[in-house]
Amino acid sequence: MAKIECVFWKDKIGGEIERRETEAFPYGFTVGPHGEWEMVIAEEDKEVKKNELVNIKIGKIELPPKAIVLPCFIMRHALGVVSSLAAVGKAKGVEERRALDEVIFHPFADGKVSKGDLLCVVNIFYAATERRLARGAAEKWLRERYRY
Repeated sequence: MAKIECVFWKDKIGGEIERRETEAFPYGFTVGPHGEWEMVIAEEDKEVKKNELVNIKIGKIELPPKAIVLPCFIMRHALGVVSSLAAVGKAKGVEERRALDEVIFHPFADGKVSKGDLLCVVNIFYAATERRLARGAAEKWLRERYRY
């Protein structure tokens, strides 16, 4: 078990930052044989400059519980690549339903990204978590579950 501090944007990317301390446990996962490809499409026009990261609104991508997102490492947009998919607010566990509505875009050249442009494609895989109960985690779970 490790005590970690999650740092996230509270209201918008580049906006107010919030910190929350929590406990984290390492665990593994098994990925099933089926997945989906999801297109990441720009929802706004944005001027971009070479090597200046910029956030771009995208069409909402709904992630069901226990789904993980992995990039499809084939460049899709001529001006740059998607460095990260994002959503503001407190981080949610993989067991919860999540939604992504913005990307961090790394431009290779100056230009304009237009609404409707395909920015990239992501792989969505369904996973089963395999929690390894780290030392002390089982005791903590039992204490919280069976409070006397």
